[in-house]
Amino acid sequence: MIIDKTERKLEYFTTAILHEANMQKMHAKNESIAKHNKRIEEALESATRRVNVLQRAGRDEIARAANRQISKAKVQAMTKHVEVRKQQIDRLFVAIQAKLAQFTQEPEYENYLINRINQVRGTFSIVQLSPHDMRLENAIKTATGLLPEAGSPDYIGGFILLDAARKIRADYTFSTRLAQAKKRFCYDS
Repeated sequence: MIIDKTERKLEYFTTAILHEANMQKMHAKNESIAKHNKRIEEALESATRRVNVLQRAGRDEIARAANRQISKAKVQAMTKHVEVRKQQIDRLFVAIQAKLAQFTQEPEYENYLINRINQVRGTFSIVQLSPHDMRLENAIKTATGLLPEAGSPDYIGGFILLDAARKIRADYTFSTRLAQAKKRFCYDS
């Protein structure tokens, strides 16, 4: 009964996340970058809250089951359920990563980068971009006044700000933000 209830919650969560992702895809092309970015952040925060509730419920159920010394088969079934949930979360993040990679190919991405750099630039003087984003080097240098340079090819979109001495760094890459969000989703990662 506990597993059925958790499965229904997980199914509802998965349906809600897929629905939100589809809605974002439909509306993203018609809205400005600021609205698009805000909507993605709100959906991610909302999804994080829902997953945290499900994860707390799952941890509580496993603890109660162990305390009552239920059969090994039930504990294994609950563990399998948690593993399935982790796999679904991994698939969700792979899909989000693909959408972010797709966004870096859109014409609005250049405006997003310039606006975001100007919002957070502070006293930084260097902006590191992924090698793929170096195609925007001249536009970013002109619009922000910062010196663009190629960073690691290991991240998707976004940027890293550095001071002139390269001692202070602020990471605004999509890869880092996605990893942080995934850590919030997974209680044991």
